Amino acid sequence: MILDTHTQPGLRSEQRLFRQSVTTMRFLLGLFFVLSGIANYLYFNAPGGFFETVTQLKLKLWGWGFEGIGPLPLIIALPYAYLLPLVEMIVGVSFMINRFVRWTGIVMMLMLFSFIIAFGLIGPDGLIPNNQGNWDKNVFMLIGAWICAAYDHYLVARREKSGEL
Repeated sequence: MILDTHTQPGLRSEQRLFRQSVTTMRFLLGLFFVLSGIANYLYFNAPGGFFETVTQLKLKLWGWGFEGIGPLPLIIALPYAYLLPLVEMIVGVSFMINRFVRWTGIVMMLMLFSFIIAFGLIGPDGLIPNNQGNWDKNVFMLIGAWICAAYDHYLVARREKSGEL
């Protein structure tokens, strides 16, 4: 149900605030992914860098001291290592300029889900780790990407519906 904002003046400012919040979140998520892709390429071959992490890290899955399985087979790890930073930058730029947000949001969510699987949902020190890769960052970014993609889907569906009338 779409509310008529012309009859309820308070809703107009709330909708504007929500739209600005989603725009800010979308821009910051995109910027994070662009910078992450650049950093992954800059430190690609460094000791302990991105390539070494992808090809040698055991998948932690759920965490809590689970030593993990793996590493990934090279047939999967090599394309993932070489293409992930490029895809991060493309998805980030698309998010920042508000293009294909629904589809890039899905790709972003899949990448974030793969990060959660790789590093574990819960760190070895429990829910509040000290100086460790935080699960919560990936989960919150996953939720943010979902909100942005869902809002874009809502806007597209609303435009299509108003075009039919």
